[in-house]
Amino acid sequence: MTPPGVKILIADDSASDRAAARGILSDAGYTVVEATDGQQVLEAFNRERPALVVLDVVMPRIGGLEVCRILKAKAPGYLPVLMVSTRNSVNARVEGLRSGADDYLGKPYDAEELRARVEVLLRTRAAFDERQTRAEGAEAGEPPPRVELGNEELRRRMQEEFERAERYSDPLACLRVEVDASEESGRAAEQVAALRGIIDGNVRKIDLVARLDDRGFLLVLPNTHFPGALTVAERISRETRRPQRGEVAIGFTVSIGVSFYPNKDTRTLQDMLELVDAALDRARREQGGKICLFQHQGYLYAPDD
Repeated sequence: MTPPGVKILIADDSASDRAAARGILSDAGYTVVEATDGQQVLEAFNRERPALVVLDVVMPRIGGLEVCRILKAKAPGYLPVLMVSTRNSVNARVEGLRSGADDYLGKPYDAEELRARVEVLLRTRAAFDERQTRAEGAEAGEPPPRVELGNEELRRRMQEEFERAERYSDPLACLRVEVDASEESGRAAEQVAALRGIIDGNVRKIDLVARLDDRGFLLVLPNTHFPGALTVAERISRETRRPQRGEVAIGFTVSIGVSFYPNKDTRTLQDMLELVDAALDRARREQGGKICLFQHQGYLYAPDD
């Protein structure tokens, strides 16, 4: 059952598409707020503070992709954004996800699919809000959500995320990111520190990041499909190869392995961890700087500069 008062902002310059989405979501019990252009979206967000935004890609004044970036930057917590468009190609979906959207849906709407995707995003927000409440009520000095965790605590947190994904049939992605070995072994600590900063700049507040060893990190990304995981991995890989980050010289490569749930080979958390290890090993064998994604098979990917 939809909690009373859950507010959703529908942003679309098409009156018929707005009406279709409004009817579907209002019938499901949500309170709907509307905007017809990018500037109105930002004004409505400041005024109404919706729990979720359904955002059309093409809109007057400020386009949907730019609005998404602005909303993600200014929202005080986790604001789920469902990007919608009549363009539903792989390239269009990846472009939307790269702008920061949490999911992407083609138009015209299928009522059941729209409701299901909204429900998934709101459950993710509820999980984030619950964690924030626990963190704010904890004693001073308790670690924040994204910190290096001991093995027992890390596995507990991962098991919670896996069970949540299994219970609600939500997607879940797991990444292993490791600095490639190089002749500059004396810079390893500096490179790993730079990598942590890059990772933190490319994940959401609901994501889990843990230091695994002296070369890399494990990332767990709730509610993240194949294109979204690839986008995160690609951004991290690209940023590490830049010669400069602020005033710090970096310029190194990383190998990245990615595994997913749901997947015919992923029935348990242990399956997911074994697949992400195998994906990282495959990426390493390709002389570094590669991403390997294991879904129904291994996809090896060399990011663009």
